[in-house]
Amino acid sequence: MDMFIVKRKRQDSGSEQSAPTACFKKPNLTVSPGPSNSTHKEDKRKKRTYQDSYLAYGFTWNNNEENPIPVCLVCGETLSNEAMVPSKLKRHLTTKHPSVSQKSVMYFSRILEGEKKTAVRMVKRMTIGDTALEASFKVAELIAKKKKPHTLGEEIIGPACKVIVSTILGEGAANQISKVPLSNNTIRRRISEMSCNINEQVTEKIKTYRTFALQVDESLDIGDKPQLLGFIRYIDEKDISEQFLFCRPLETTTTGHDIFVSINSYLNDHDLSWKDCCGICTDGAPSMSGKIKGFTARALNENPSIIITHCFLHREALVVKACNQDFAEVFNQVVKMVNYMKSRPLKCRIFEQLCRATDAAHTSLLLHTEVRWLSRGRVLNRFLELKEQVKTFFKDENQDTFHELLLSDSWCFELSYLADIFHKLNELNVSMQGRHETIISSTNKMKGFKRKLSSWKSAVQKGDLSNFPSLLNVAGDKDLGKLKDRICDHLSRLQDAIDAYFPTISTTNLDWVVSPFDFVDSAEEIDFTACERDEFIDLCADSTLKGKFTKSEASVASFWLQRREEYPNLMKKAINALLPFSTSYLCEQAFSAMVTIKCKARNRLNNLEDDLRVSLSTVRPDITYLCSKHQSQVSH
Repeated sequence: MDMFIVKRKRQDSGSEQSAPTACFKKPNLTVSPGPSNSTHKEDKRKKRTYQDSYLAYGFTWNNNEENPIPVCLVCGETLSNEAMVPSKLKRHLTTKHPSVSQKSVMYFSRILEGEKKTAVRMVKRMTIGDTALEASFKVAELIAKKKKPHTLGEEIIGPACKVIVSTILGEGAANQISKVPLSNNTIRRRISEMSCNINEQVTEKIKTYRTFALQVDESLDIGDKPQLLGFIRYIDEKDISEQFLFCRPLETTTTGHDIFVSINSYLNDHDLSWKDCCGICTDGAPSMSGKIKGFTARALNENPSIIITHCFLHREALVVKACNQDFAEVFNQVVKMVNYMKSRPLKCRIFEQLCRATDAAHTSLLLHTEVRWLSRGRVLNRFLELKEQVKTFFKDENQDTFHELLLSDSWCFELSYLADIFHKLNELNVSMQGRHETIISSTNKMKGFKRKLSSWKSAVQKGDLSNFPSLLNVAGDKDLGKLKDRICDHLSRLQDAIDAYFPTISTTNLDWVVSPFDFVDSAEEIDFTACERDEFIDLCADSTLKGKFTKSEASVASFWLQRREEYPNLMKKAINALLPFSTSYLCEQAFSAMVTIKCKARNRLNNLEDDLRVSLSTVRPDITYLCSKHQSQVSH
């Protein structure tokens, strides 16, 4: 049946052969286009047409109505258009197929109808194969997004879909589900292909405007193998985008040299340069921020203009840890109480029933985790909410030491203050998490929190506890005694710690980026070059732009990127201030995803990068393009 299949022309050199299209034509049917005559001489020749009577000689036709080509039904041989005359067709039949030369027209009609049915089935099968391939990619993407094992497709999704479809639509429809390839190896390959496609899309976008900023961190996976994660922030047409960049295992040591070599290798492989890097954010570990052998020091050797940032969230955690000594005893006692109740399942069940009997908002306490930024605040607030239930529990357990502490007003005052201050610190921490957080916005939040500390201290000295609602609720009109002085001292220590860990907390030289029209008269005071200063003066004088800036719902970065043609130098300076990361929040989020993907049940998973990229990237893989690179094959 090859003579009935017209092959499509390749679209490009990298694509594979398209699926064949069957064409069984009579003069009144639509036909597939074929190659046109290439010479002027051939164009002048009279084109012969196919007649229904030619079927008696065992011939049908294909190509197009303007230039039909005779096709032998017996052997599939094609003749030229000039041969479409009874004598030549009959000569072919009698000389090459004498055994059927005396057959009637009905014999050849049956052959033609049979070939048509075969071709229709083939086209249908190929169509099913195309859709099955696309479905296989979409299922693989779903599995990666949900961070599930690759075996989920053939073990759960496929059988479940088959049961649902067979129940609702019947066995015939359910059989089509079996044609979708969902094996473990297939899903792994699909995820790998989608990961490569996403990476190609991201790197191509980066190369458009070149400038980018990095966020880098390292952590151990479930198999105690160090994994180096990186995120990138770059210009994506009219706005700034953040995407997962890489996950590279560090096979031996995790020194600054090892980290630099790994990242440098990635940049070189994707034609990216350190000269285009404007910022690097790390967790501040020695291997990252060491002044001589650290990763950032080596990066600065490649590009001295890179802005190096110690993650704001990690620094805030250090501030909290440094000042925790003042009320350390109270917090440690809370931890001991929680650990006692969590030490045996029976105690947990008894406490749960106690909470249910009293209609408490929660039925359990929270364990403290040192490595979690928000752990202290959440533990203390939950404990304070269930304080009465905890008091009853320890009374029933005859734990006099704990019970007496809970009866002490001074101890409860300290507990309430700690719950309030850690709640405020948690709110600050959460406000600096998330995408599109910049050095400017994070610095302003830290500066604002420092001012709040001064305000709270002044209020406490005057006896105003309205800033600490839990303490106010517990204390009421009671005298706090020396606790006032301890609270003020603790707030002062927090201020000093912020000054120590955030030595450059001012953004005065960058505030014009987020509010340019408020600095109309301050152009001389800002660190501008002559060209930048002239462009800034022109921008501030443009009243139409001021209206667009104040009324725009788009981001600040979008506003500056739209000024690319008018104020190129000023735009570049503004974007270089907005691109650097202020936190390593995205890396910490990716570590959580890594723990889910590479768990105890999947501890031999070697290539984390593909699953993480498909899971965390907001760029969608081009499944249509990926399908076009495959020959459609249905599952057996």
